[in-house]
Amino acid sequence: MEKYYLIKNLCKNKKAQAWGLDLVIASVIFLIGIIILYVYAINYSSQTKNSLDEMLYDGNLASGLILSENDFGILSYGRVNQTKLDDFYNSDYQTKKNQLGLKYDFYFVMDDLEANGNPVGYMGKSNTSEIENLIQVTRLTIYKNKPVKFDIFVWR
Repeated sequence: MEKYYLIKNLCKNKKAQAWGLDLVIASVIFLIGIIILYVYAINYSSQTKNSLDEMLYDGNLASGLILSENDFGILSYGRVNQTKLDDFYNSDYQTKKNQLGLKYDFYFVMDDLEANGNPVGYMGKSNTSEIENLIQVTRLTIYKNKPVKFDIFVWR
């Protein structure tokens, strides 16, 4: 009888040891999963912030350069020059984007925007597909002798 109790107690102890080992392994796997999720979440949010910062920089750069009086700007004497605007509209989009030094696509709108004597809704490349991020930069300028809102949209 004594052997029976001894064997029974040994089996109980081994079952408890196996259950305890399973618990330790499951805890380690769970902790590794939590750590991976935490590291991924930190890196993902910083990548998104950097991307939005870059897009905002491109939007501000593009609006500043387009609303300037230099070679690829559309202003003369602080007002939109229709001839420069027509030239901007007639030029190749990719060439203009490269001249401006932009990384992302863009287009801009103004009230009563015209090119070559015809009304146009925008200038640049319209976003015809689903986009991931969109930045809008708004400035004021003078067009057709009245103040208008100049909105430039940058997306990827």
